[in-house]
Amino acid sequence: MKKRLYLVILFALLLILSVSIGVSNIKFIDVIKLDPDTWFLLLTSRLPRTIAIILTAVGLSISGLILQTISKNKFISPSVVGVTDSAQLGILLAYLLFGTLSLTFKLVFAFGFAVLGSFVFITILNKIKLKNEIYVPLIGMMFGSIIAAIVSFLAFQFNATQFIDTIGVGSFTTKIAGNYELLYVVIPPLILAFIYMVQFNIIGIGEDFAKNLGVNYKRTMMMGLVIISMVTAAIFVVVGSIPFIGLVVPNLVSIYYGDNVKKNAIDIALFGSVFVLIGDILSRVIIYPYEIPVSLTMGVLGSIIFLYLIYRRINHAK
Repeated sequence: MKKRLYLVILFALLLILSVSIGVSNIKFIDVIKLDPDTWFLLLTSRLPRTIAIILTAVGLSISGLILQTISKNKFISPSVVGVTDSAQLGILLAYLLFGTLSLTFKLVFAFGFAVLGSFVFITILNKIKLKNEIYVPLIGMMFGSIIAAIVSFLAFQFNATQFIDTIGVGSFTTKIAGNYELLYVVIPPLILAFIYMVQFNIIGIGEDFAKNLGVNYKRTMMMGLVIISMVTAAIFVVVGSIPFIGLVVPNLVSIYYGDNVKKNAIDIALFGSVFVLIGDILSRVIIYPYEIPVSLTMGVLGSIIFLYLIYRRINHAK
């Protein structure tokens, strides 16, 4: 409980810092004085951005936890096994077939293809007898690379490479303006994720074990894939691709809190929010007053942490 309290305090401090930092800094005294310009900036820009950061962080962190649990592998996440690439393929096909689309329409296509991609990967995984911790992520990356290659081929053939490059960059700036409300669709799946967390843990042990405990293996598996796909698709449509969150956050929390999935879910959501808030704040201050894409910052931080996790696992195996 003490560690969680520290996380909550750090989360609150980062929230205040995130809201106050920008080209026009918000002063606490102006907020208290109800300065109209300050409140306008707060309500139209800073708060929506902060809400988007939290929903993105929690969504990707919990999605990574669910996928790692049901696949029994700690080195995979939606971005590693092709779910994000499948969502991108759905958006590209929607663009090629129908031209200019609303974000809601893009979300429908992204969600449908994300479900299909995650289902195909899990099916492939179930066919494999040898499920080494490194072997499974390699299969996921190969599967994702195949989908990414299809995306690149179609984009090149139909002169849509600029469109793909635009939607693939993760950012909380121009993409969020006026569109953050669409991220609210991740809230119901996240609620379901917390409700079904114990069942996900059970089916992660095995189908026979799940049946003995009265858990419907196939239905629970499909529920997990739908939750992962909806969250991943919504975040990709609104924010773009942000790497490593679903991969490193559950692993870091399990190092200090153990592998109790239900107990760790809240801590993973908190730590994921702290992690992304730090990355976003760094993105804003590194070349202040300009800003770099948060996907770049998270890529650097996430890759360093991922290398640490691999190095740590190798040392523990000796």
